[in-house]
Amino acid sequence: MTFSVAASEEQILAACKQALRLAPSEYPPTLPSSKELSGVPDWYPFEHEAWRIGESIRRAFADDPLLKRKEIVVSKVAEVAKCRELRRGRQSFFVAACSHAEAIVPLLRDPDVDGQVLDALIKMRAPGFTREVAFLLDSDQPWKRDLAKKYVNRYPVVSPDGVPQSEQN
Repeated sequence: MTFSVAASEEQILAACKQALRLAPSEYPPTLPSSKELSGVPDWYPFEHEAWRIGESIRRAFADDPLLKRKEIVVSKVAEVAKCRELRRGRQSFFVAACSHAEAIVPLLRDPDVDGQVLDALIKMRAPGFTREVAFLLDSDQPWKRDLAKKYVNRYPVVSPDGVPQSEQN
């Protein structure tokens, strides 16, 4: 199924409903690693389709930034981003949902989307989550470590007397 770019509030809401319908009833097991993907586990077909839907919504938000100000639209996009059963298919929804930092921070502990959540927090310029991000400084994936360093350097933890503190203390 191909998905055109959602261009209106109604189309985005319909696209989000379509993405949610793709989710299996239970969290699916991780697929075997693929040589083509440098040892990264393969994706389920529903993950690819959900990702494409989220990307169409991201493009719609870029084309019409006023759509991001509609609470019903952003809430529905965030609902899809939090649907764990969609696994990595949710990644593109985090960029689209970049106005609800508090809603996505708990997903930093979800290995299917932790890097995308962190990237969204950086793009949102959302301070205040350094303690939640710090564990990614030890990620086995270099790109996630790099994003974590960027976030921690940009938003260091500050003591009550205004002195920056290291997360390692």
